[in-house]
Amino acid sequence: MPALQMSKDYTLDIEHVDGRGMARPSAVVAFMQDLVTDHGEVMGLSGEKLAEHNGFWVLSRLMYQLERPLYVHETIQLTTLPREIRGASWYRDFVIASGNERIGYALTVWAVVNLETRRLMRPKTLGMGFEKQDTGFTETLKAIRVQGQQPCFDRVVRYSDIDINRHLNNVKAVDILSDAFGLENDTQRWVSRLQVNYIAESVCGTKLEIRRGVGANGSLCVSAWEGDKEKVQAEAVFSTR
Repeated sequence: MPALQMSKDYTLDIEHVDGRGMARPSAVVAFMQDLVTDHGEVMGLSGEKLAEHNGFWVLSRLMYQLERPLYVHETIQLTTLPREIRGASWYRDFVIASGNERIGYALTVWAVVNLETRRLMRPKTLGMGFEKQDTGFTETLKAIRVQGQQPCFDRVVRYSDIDINRHLNNVKAVDILSDAFGLENDTQRWVSRLQVNYIAESVCGTKLEIRRGVGANGSLCVSAWEGDKEKVQAEAVFSTR
């Protein structure tokens, strides 16, 4: 029986931080994806296993919340605990710690997509399952509701943005949306909570229009659109250090 949780340490190097020495939002997302990949292999749910059924994993939604900023050269520990697979969706929860101090948590939602049809595949029909466990998390991730969206800038998806599935990489998408957060000249604000919903694929050459708007409780919402089709959306809550 494979272990139903896994922990791993991550050190924030230069490539993970912004000009202020604080972690970019994409760094946290990259760490989560790396840990999920490693744990998936241990659990027998690797990408190679799915490829045998002509499927691949996709990250459909994520959210993380931090109590404080993360800084360059700091080492943090992530622990992932998957919930029970239900239908086509699979929640994976995370605890984020520094030493013995819990400094945040995160949620992700995963699905299996058919490589050819791009339709959802139910994991259990592929023989994928594991013993149910209580992760202690019950929160779910909903659609992001936004008002008053206005165009901010355009961004074309290029070669360096594409992953092995030949679409815009999840981590790169967070970087693109973060460019609209207005943090480059702000020494105090940082992203303490971020939700990202991946709605549709963007392939190389896609011209995305980045739009900004206001979400619940005054949060900042940023979305990437191709024409009248929304591709990815984010909601950010800021704190000051």
